Amino acid sequence: MDAEELLAQYAKGETNFQTVNLAGVSLVGADLIGIDLQGASLQGVHFQFCHFGRADFSYALLTGARLEGCNFTQATFNDSHFHDAQCHGCVFDRADLQGADLTLAVFRDCNFLSSDLRQANLSHTVLAGSCLRGANFRKEHYQEAANLVGADLRQVDLQGTNLAGANLSRANLKGANLKEANLNSVSLAQANLENANLQGAILTRAILYQANLVGSNLRQSRLAQADLRGAILNQADLSQAILAEARLDDAQAQGVNLRASVLNKADLRRTNLMGADLQEARLIDAYLARTNLKGANLRQANLMRADLSSALLLGACLEEALMPDGSIFM
Repeated sequence: MDAEELLAQYAKGETNFQTVNLAGVSLVGADLIGIDLQGASLQGVHFQFCHFGRADFSYALLTGARLEGCNFTQATFNDSHFHDAQCHGCVFDRADLQGADLTLAVFRDCNFLSSDLRQANLSHTVLAGSCLRGANFRKEHYQEAANLVGADLRQVDLQGTNLAGANLSRANLKGANLKEANLNSVSLAQANLENANLQGAILTRAILYQANLVGSNLRQSRLAQADLRGAILNQADLSQAILAEARLDDAQAQGVNLRASVLNKADLRRTNLMGADLQEARLIDAYLARTNLKGANLRQANLMRADLSSALLLGACLEEALMPDGSIFM
């Protein structure tokens, strides 16, 4: 079917175009609200400034498609295939993309506000500059987690997004907005989170092994039992963060702000905390063996029962700190 025939039939009131072959078709400015393209062959199509609100693209093949300035608000893309597609400036607000394959697709400056991306495969997908605020990636007990391995998410807006259990290993989230996002049990191993905003984010049991968090904002975030081994936290803000039982061994955290943070039972062995601000931090039962605390501010910190064996404390401020033996440092 060609473009003219499609538009003519739609103009007559026909909306059912399931399994139609539109490969290579070009459409500019078409208004196809509510069209049913389930299982359609749309490989290599070029849609520009078209309106597909509430359209159904379930199981459709959109491999290699070019979509520019199109509106897909509340459209359905269940189990559709976007492999190698190029999308720019498109709107997918409240769209249903459950199980969609977006592998190696490019979505630049697109909107996915409150869209459903559960079980979607976004491995090595480019989402640079896109807004995914309120999108749902959450893992149900019977579902696989969303796959965003190696995805390009630079500067994306993911505020309040539910990414619990998602795999974001090696993803590029430089400058991303993840404020108050649910990242419970997420994998961010070796991910780039430089200058990202994670204020108030839930990162309980998150895997941040060797992640780059330089200059990131983790103020008031929840990182209990998180794995931050070998992570780079230089100049990051973790003030008032909860890091109880977290693993930070071998992490680089020079100049990090941990003021009033909770690090009870945290593993900080061999962590580089040179020049860190730990004023009023709670380090009860923390493991600080061979930790570099040179020049750190530990004023009024609670170090009750903490293991400071071989820790480097040269030039550290311990004024009014509660020491491991229960004494107050004067």
